[in-house]
Amino acid sequence: MSKLPLSPKVILVSLVTVFCLGCEQQDLPTLGVSAEQRVRLDRMKASGPNASLTILPARVAGNPFDRVTEAIGLLLEQQGLKNIELGKTPFDPGNNKWVEQMSAALGEFVNQNPITTEYALYEDLYPNRMRAIIVDASGDLVWNVRLTPKDKVWKKRGGSQDLMVCVEILVQSLAPQFGLNEETAKAAKPGKMARIMDERSGIPPEEETAALPERQKIMKEMGQKATLMIFASRIGGTTVDTASAGNLVKIINAAGLCRAVSAEQTVLLKAPLEDPNEMKKLWDLAREFRDYVKQNPSDADYVLYADYVFTPDNWEWGMVHFVVCDRTGEWVIVDMQNSHQPDYQSIKPTSREGCDQLLVKRLEDYLR
Repeated sequence: MSKLPLSPKVILVSLVTVFCLGCEQQDLPTLGVSAEQRVRLDRMKASGPNASLTILPARVAGNPFDRVTEAIGLLLEQQGLKNIELGKTPFDPGNNKWVEQMSAALGEFVNQNPITTEYALYEDLYPNRMRAIIVDASGDLVWNVRLTPKDKVWKKRGGSQDLMVCVEILVQSLAPQFGLNEETAKAAKPGKMARIMDERSGIPPEEETAALPERQKIMKEMGQKATLMIFASRIGGTTVDTASAGNLVKIINAAGLCRAVSAEQTVLLKAPLEDPNEMKKLWDLAREFRDYVKQNPSDADYVLYADYVFTPDNWEWGMVHFVVCDRTGEWVIVDMQNSHQPDYQSIKPTSREGCDQLLVKRLEDYLR
């Protein structure tokens, strides 16, 4: 099966890492496949991309989380599934510890809350296990899976407990059950799930971003004639690291990208990090920085503000965002990096210095 085609638009999280280390977690036994269930599963696979599916609200550490539900829907849509609906009413598995009991309870739930599709999917995710169950519109069990970091598909991702990684692993297991493969992924077209994620993304309308390539071209052509004022980087959304500005200035000037200088003042922007959609976090920061530059013009040709999140013992749990505006406050560069991007993977930042190095690598990509 092909790697899930994640776009920067759809990156769900970088801050949600270990999402419930203190929760009670139950080891749910696996259910065998009966002959009747096999017939239902084969029928679903034969439908391929045309199968219709309602994704019930996903539970993360026991609590419904709509963004995860949407992410699962989007990734299945990207693999080729065409007819996806999002359920509104959460299924509560209650105290059912056995898969047979949980599947029966899910079937009863579907009977009491009829779906408009052929199948319904329930998922729950914990840091060290995840469960998915599919029933048909009559409430009969079609498929179920239980995964832990010991399973092959999870081991390939290093046993990561990053929420987005868990979602990807789950979809990798789900997709073949619907007959989805590399060919269906190539033929997939953006649909309802993509539209939902676009609305969530916070990406500005095209008229606000259309000029960025031309502005980047101008900055690149100015080369070392351009002055770039560097603000101290924001760390974890709560503080600024004054040493970062000086370090970035040193590296950028050594690379000959432009004439970098440190800002005399430090600014702690207030753009929140709580939203699980990382793209929205990026553009919230970009809007706030644009407004700041417009209200506080500088003598430099360009100004840069960076936003870092890093985890010293795990390079996958972090992000590096930065925004460059011109002296009038207009966006020139708005860049997002996390563990899904090749440059981030090449640096594997686990410190502020590593984030600085990644930022300069990205800036060089724009200005060389």
